[in-house]
Amino acid sequence: MRRIYYLTRSLGSVQGISEDLHEAGIGDNRIFVMGDNRGVLEQAHLHTTSFWEDTDILHSGFVGSVWGLIAGVVAGFLLAGMDPWGMDLGLGAILAASLFGLCLGAWVGGIRGIQLRNPHLLPYLSHLRGDQYLVMVDADDERMTRQVERVMREQHAEAREAGREENYSPFFMAH
Repeated sequence: MRRIYYLTRSLGSVQGISEDLHEAGIGDNRIFVMGDNRGVLEQAHLHTTSFWEDTDILHSGFVGSVWGLIAGVVAGFLLAGMDPWGMDLGLGAILAASLFGLCLGAWVGGIRGIQLRNPHLLPYLSHLRGDQYLVMVDADDERMTRQVERVMREQHAEAREAGREENYSPFFMAH
């Protein structure tokens, strides 16, 4: 999936962009708007970013679950190999410890991610002062990307493209 970031200076522009993208067949599930005052955006019935887009919970939870799974597998093998209670724990201990580690890691990672801003948004946050707005559009394929670019070029020259991520995923960070 590709994510394209646009900056614009007025609420009217954001409303026009949203309406024109809807007319072009781009749904609310593909358009996210961020500004200094979320209440103004919500009163205008625009699709604002949610908790999931604003924080790093998805990425951190994913990373935490991977590390938790690794730790759980290691702990499971240690338990199965040591027989700490004089019982043959075997595969059940490995599976139980792996599942526990996966869940605990996802939970701890998610708690950490709640405290952090979404790293995908960090380059744009300094622009969101006053009447500046960030419009993010997700495109599944090249056809949809061209459609978004056409609408923005032909109908919204006031908005400037601020960035683009060619392989956007909320779970992985491109470095």
